[in-house]
Amino acid sequence: MSELIFEVLLRLLKVAAAALIALFIYSVATAIDPTAAGATLGVASFAAGAGVILLLESSPL
Repeated sequence: MSELIFEVLLRLLKVAAAALIALFIYSVATAIDPTAAGATLGVASFAAGAGVILLLESSPL
């Protein structure tokens, strides 16, 4: 049972890390072009953050 809880917490940690990366990407993008702020940019930023997490965890090295 403790392994299941650990796995759930690990997956939630990955989502939180992707959200932090997304917040950084969103902040940089809106600093460059404030008129671009919106839901589409938010979703795209979250997708980019999730992509970064996937690339880091499946490193070819």
